[in-house]
Amino acid sequence: MTDAQWQENKDHLEGHITWPATKEQIIAACNDSSDVPADVKTDVQSNLPDGTYNSPEEIKSVLVTG
Repeated sequence: MTDAQWQENKDHLEGHITWPATKEQIIAACNDSSDVPADVKTDVQSNLPDGTYNSPEEIKSVLVTG
């Protein structure tokens, strides 16, 4: 995920997910939202390691490249 993609979608992560959240909860929230682009959903499903995350910033540190 690029920084630009992060900026476009961070409001969803901050507003539609109750933290802490597991990878499964994050994926479910993304899949339930029509405003999250398919490539972002795929990136989260494929590249976010299993675990529990305490904030959107933790996800950003894992997913955002370049």
